[in-house]
Amino acid sequence: MIKPAYLYFIFLLFPCLAFADSYAGDQGAAQMLGDYVTDFWDFFETDIPDFVVRLMAYAFEQYLLIWLGIKLEAMKLGWAVAKQILQNLEFASQVTSRMNALPNDVRAALVDLRIMDCMNIIANAYVARFVMRFI
Repeated sequence: MIKPAYLYFIFLLFPCLAFADSYAGDQGAAQMLGDYVTDFWDFFETDIPDFVVRLMAYAFEQYLLIWLGIKLEAMKLGWAVAKQILQNLEFASQVTSRMNALPNDVRAALVDLRIMDCMNIIANAYVARFVMRFI
């Protein structure tokens, strides 16, 4: 009984045992040799360059996915740090306490114009930009 390893070895080394075309006589032998040489050179001129192109495309794709993942995690980290800085500075509570010192009509006008929300968004943006520069 032939071991499977030997069988694979035979099929790998003797591909001429499986003919797609029927070769007969001297002309068939020459055609078979020509087909073998053509396939041999096709492997080196077409298959290997195509493999290298596919390999480089795969490597670039993986690099891009890893790079984007790192950027995303860096933004998450930056926003977490910026949020913590804003909580430590207590920006919103300081603005609210300053607003309470204003007259009622001025405070009502600022609330109607949503100036407080605007200041909060601008402060968040500046702190986030400040933190993102370091990451």
